[in-house]
Amino acid sequence: MDLTAVTVPASWVAAAWALAAPVLLFAVRVAPWQRFRASEPVHVWYGTIFCLVALWSIQATVGDGFTFHLLGVAAFTLIAGAPLALAGTAIAVAVNVAVRGGLWANAALVWLTMAAIPVGATWLVLRLAERALPANFFVYIFVATFFGAALSLVAAGLAGAALLALAAGLPTELVFGEYVPYLLYLAFGEATLTGMLVTLAVAYRPQWVATFDDARYLKDR
Repeated sequence: MDLTAVTVPASWVAAAWALAAPVLLFAVRVAPWQRFRASEPVHVWYGTIFCLVALWSIQATVGDGFTFHLLGVAAFTLIAGAPLALAGTAIAVAVNVAVRGGLWANAALVWLTMAAIPVGATWLVLRLAERALPANFFVYIFVATFFGAALSLVAAGLAGAALLALAAGLPTELVFGEYVPYLLYLAFGEATLTGMLVTLAVAYRPQWVATFDDARYLKDR
């Protein structure tokens, strides 16, 4: 849901910036920037940001300006970790707004819904899976990756829908009755895309995936 072109009350904009700023600053502060002393992690991080910008530009519009697109944020979270994913998505949002000519005032709203919420959902699923489920490769792929990605998109979509209904004044029946059901189809696509990308990365470039631990998931039984 493209919130960059939606007019919302100033109070919502101010609240979004007041919430987004400390979260982003905390993420930048705790992010493991020392990992970038090697060139490969830096290239992967910047490459993923570029891929997000490209992915977000592939959109489908339903009805009166209701826009859908895949996020790719769950894959970014699993590859880079939550703090670096939050910092990287902030750059992606800024580039997206600049390229598409959106409202800069809405950048915090966009980042919270399209980045912070899906990052948090993905990270929560990963941590719960690590604590409650066996240390198994297929648990990582099917629970943390597939299910985590699907949940992250649904969470982001519901947050965006709520903003459209509460802040932008769109009819609740229209938003949640006709548009939100499309999220189920999009969630499957998000899960499939994330699952394929992360599986390939784990198979061929496991050093790219910060949340994948060979000693944990591939240890001999």
